[in-house]
Amino acid sequence: MENDFWRYAVRSVLAGVYLTLGTAFAVVAGHAVEQVAPGVGLGAIVFALFFGLGLYSIIILGAELATGNMMYMIYGAVQKAVTWNKAFQVIVVSTLLNLVGCVLIGFLMSQATSFMDIGPDHLAATLSEGKLNKDIIQLLIEGSLANFVVNMAVLGAVFAKDHAGKFLTVVFIIAVFVGLGLEHIIANFSLMSLVLFSADPMIESMTAGNVAINWIFVWIGNVIGGGFLMGGVYAWLNRGDDVYRD
Repeated sequence: MENDFWRYAVRSVLAGVYLTLGTAFAVVAGHAVEQVAPGVGLGAIVFALFFGLGLYSIIILGAELATGNMMYMIYGAVQKAVTWNKAFQVIVVSTLLNLVGCVLIGFLMSQATSFMDIGPDHLAATLSEGKLNKDIIQLLIEGSLANFVVNMAVLGAVFAKDHAGKFLTVVFIIAVFVGLGLEHIIANFSLMSLVLFSADPMIESMTAGNVAINWIFVWIGNVIGGGFLMGGVYAWLNRGDDVYRD
């Protein structure tokens, strides 16, 4: 980020692009299943199973995802490899640039047939409405849990030996947080951008205040879960005198 900011910026924007494209495909697939078998929850399960395609793309294509950076940067700060100020600078910058990518693809997808004028009963709309109606405590807890799980997948992909192993690791672990309805800030950027540009009529809960509350407290929860509970804990584990290191 310091040596070549604009290339770093593009990698961060691409992370938002990849995640939103994966989200768009997952929600279209989930909605199609929901239409065939309404009321039994299969649509949400299909959405969860396909959602990991976005993160898999980010990992293999070398993009910069803010929620993964939360783990790496706080690990680095605890290990004194970077300053706390620098760690949070990277996290904040990558978060904002991820949002740019999400908004860009959200707008472009609104011009595509699959997202043109989606109704309030569309899976993307119902998922967004559920997220926007949660209270602050729920957002903090579910944000912490979500990014804990996401970084389980990120670490698992590091240890996987090939692309097939990375794919299986990422897709199925990510399905855990999505299937449980937990809160991930970049996923929410993606889903809500798709709804914001495509819903007609707009869902009632999609107000500036509700979106701001969701994004702020989910981000804080993600920092706690993925940053301190994964990055911080593994940094502490690796500071002892033991031979074993993660």
